[in-house]
Amino acid sequence: MPSQTFLNLSPEKQERILTAAVKEFGQRNVQEANLSNIVADAGISRGSLYQYFPNKEDMYVFVFDTLRARRSEKVRPAFALYKKAPFIEFFEDFYLRDSEYLLQHPTHIELGKQLYGHSKGVSYGLIIQLQTRYKELFLVAIEFDKERGLIDQKIDTSALADLCVHLVTDVFIFQSIANRLSMQNIRDHVKKTLYIIQRGILPQAPENPDSPDGQQ
Repeated sequence: MPSQTFLNLSPEKQERILTAAVKEFGQRNVQEANLSNIVADAGISRGSLYQYFPNKEDMYVFVFDTLRARRSEKVRPAFALYKKAPFIEFFEDFYLRDSEYLLQHPTHIELGKQLYGHSKGVSYGLIIQLQTRYKELFLVAIEFDKERGLIDQKIDTSALADLCVHLVTDVFIFQSIANRLSMQNIRDHVKKTLYIIQRGILPQAPENPDSPDGQQ
């Protein structure tokens, strides 16, 4: 964590150091990252950097915690739907708001690629922490929907929560590597994926055209 000396810096200087760290950790994983590059981009001395952070790993964790807090502010409006609208509606809004934030901050996507591409040590700990936080959030909402009859009781809550976690984390990173992402193709992908979750992959029974309400 940052020292009190860092916290006493002006917001502008803190942001300059953070921006330099995001750039470096987005290009190289935490083991290979070069503090000299951060020092040069931030316009500070190497000695000052060690007054702000005891080591590279602490700076790395601070970067992720700070960016995670900013992403949380972006998705906060989705929580108006949490345990009020059906879980799938909440999840879609949550996912799209989170994706929009990341598309507006491409350096954060690069940071995520480095994180998942080097999933050991402090990086592994951050991945587990992030996925656990998401899963706990989704587990509560899924169970709540099962209690009010909106999700089949036979559905395994943990498996559904895991699937949603992977959509928010691993799948987004994979898509950002394989495609040039836009909000439109993200919307299309999540709608098609959630349709499969809601309807399943088995053929639906054909509607009875003679039935007044179209049901058999």
